Amino acid sequence: MKLQRFRSSLAAAQWSGRLWFVVAAVMALSNLILSWHTMMNDVREKTVFVPPEFSQPFWVQGNEASPEYLTQVGEWFASLMLSYTPKNLDHRIQTFLRYASPDAYAVLHTQLAEEAERIKQHEMSAMFFPIDAMVRGNFVAIIGQQIVRVGKEIVSENRIAYRMKFQLQGGFIHITEFQEVNRDKPFVVNNDTHTTR
Repeated sequence: MKLQRFRSSLAAAQWSGRLWFVVAAVMALSNLILSWHTMMNDVREKTVFVPPEFSQPFWVQGNEASPEYLTQVGEWFASLMLSYTPKNLDHRIQTFLRYASPDAYAVLHTQLAEEAERIKQHEMSAMFFPIDAMVRGNFVAIIGQQIVRVGKEIVSENRIAYRMKFQLQGGFIHITEFQEVNRDKPFVVNNDTHTTR
C-alpha cells in the first residue's frame, strides 16, 4: 500500500517536472524569438507632428528629422535672428541661445553679443522675409529679403542667405552654426562670409 502511494507520488512528481520543463523550454524559445526580432527590426519610434505653428507635417526619429522639419525650424531661426529692434534684440538672442549646441554656445554667444552692441549703438532695426529654403543633410540655407532701418530711414534692402547647421539628440534640436553665406552657393564653405547676421 505504501509502495503504491510512493509510486503514484513519484509518477505525479515526474509528470509535474516534465510539464515545468516544457513551460521553461517554451519561454526560452519565445525569449530567443523576441531577441532576434528586436535585433533584426527597426523598433525606434517615429512620431509625425502637425503642430499649429508649422505649415507642413514632419517627423523626428532618434537623431534624424525630415527635411520639412529642418526647413521650418530654419525659417523660424532666420526670422528670429534677422528681424529685430534694439528693444527686442536681447530677448531674441536669449531665445536663440537656448537652442545652441553646448559645443557652439560660447562662439555663438560672443558673435551675437558683438552684433547686438553694434545694432543698439546705431539704433538699427530689421525685417527679414524668407523666400527660399534648401536642405542638405543637417544643413539648412534660408534665402530671403532683409530690410534694415536706422531710425525710420531704410539704409539697405538686400537679398541675403544664411546657413544653419543642426544637431539632433533624442528628438531635441540644437543649432551649431548660423552664418551669412553666398546665396548662389550656400553650401560651399570656401565662399562663406563668416558673419553672424
